[in-house]
Amino acid sequence: MPYDIYEIGRLSASVSYQHWISKELFSFGWLVTVGALIVTYGIWFKLVDKRRIKDLLLLGSLCAVAFTVIDTTLIGFLGLWSFKIRLFPFQPPLFIVGLTMGPIMYMLVFQYTSSWKNFFLWNGIGCAVIVFGILPLYSLLGIFQLYKWNWFFHFLLFFLVGTVARGLLYWFTSIEQSQVASKHVNVFPLPVAIKPLIGNNDKPDNDQ
Repeated sequence: MPYDIYEIGRLSASVSYQHWISKELFSFGWLVTVGALIVTYGIWFKLVDKRRIKDLLLLGSLCAVAFTVIDTTLIGFLGLWSFKIRLFPFQPPLFIVGLTMGPIMYMLVFQYTSSWKNFFLWNGIGCAVIVFGILPLYSLLGIFQLYKWNWFFHFLLFFLVGTVARGLLYWFTSIEQSQVASKHVNVFPLPVAIKPLIGNNDKPDNDQ
């Protein structure tokens, strides 16, 4: 039985790769995907606050990991949606919306908002642009397709990922700050005064 599953996996990977080579690579949808990728990263590099890049990248990484798990589950096991055009012949597809536009949008919203209220507002606007604007356009171009799913559920999913990632980032930051505060001690204490070998009342021996 394990051998059969292995052979089926190899056959599926081979068919998927041949389809990517003959139908997806350098197609119009593939070129649109590459162009969107370049524009998205260009905007991020132009606007990102380099002084906060560590926290911003942590937030983006949390979102990217979340979307990887979501795509693996909801595409691979439940088949709720699919990407007809892949940048690379991998499953789940890399560098599409969940690994580029989503995390970059969350990072910029986090960068330009200082309160949860403003984050909720701009996170909702950003998610609406992606889910109700960009993804339907991808669907018209044959890049993305929904099955037993709808755009509103997708919007809620996007909104939830960014919100949870921001909460986790603040939680990690609070843990880090508490650890730094608890260890705020002098690492190199002043040396203890050494008692002189010859006391004040002792007289050195005179040479005979």
